[in-house]
Amino acid sequence: MKLFKSIILSMLFLINPVVLFGDDESDVMEVIKTWASLEGDLNKQAELIRDDRVMIAGSYVWPDQKNNLMIQNERRDATLKRDSGWKIMQTIISPKVRIYGNVAVAHFIRRFDVIPGEGEVSPPSMDNGTMVLVKDKGNWGIAHTHFSQI
Repeated sequence: MKLFKSIILSMLFLINPVVLFGDDESDVMEVIKTWASLEGDLNKQAELIRDDRVMIAGSYVWPDQKNNLMIQNERRDATLKRDSGWKIMQTIISPKVRIYGNVAVAHFIRRFDVIPGEGEVSPPSMDNGTMVLVKDKGNWGIAHTHFSQI
């Protein structure tokens, strides 16, 4: 039994701790990719966003997260009343993440597709995206987003 325990402990020390416990860069990327995949469910997406988040898109600074979510939901509801088949998709391209303790800075290209239920499909918009995430109580949350069109 002692030999068995020794073998198990030895193997644990040989295994990369990142494999056992994950790493912050992977965790941050998971938050960002999950956030992008939830563009069709803004309330679920908001669970990944901190209440104090600042969002800059183009030259406009959106209000605090609570009001931002309310505005986005109202705009989405109005659009869906006119076009029930309308949807939005985001794709994250070439992400790069830097970790500084409990703060992560990520840059990526965001492909943003608006797909109407009827009519012509517009070309996607492409943005440079920057996100700042903060790790609080073991969880990464989006604290800042900035998008500028390419």
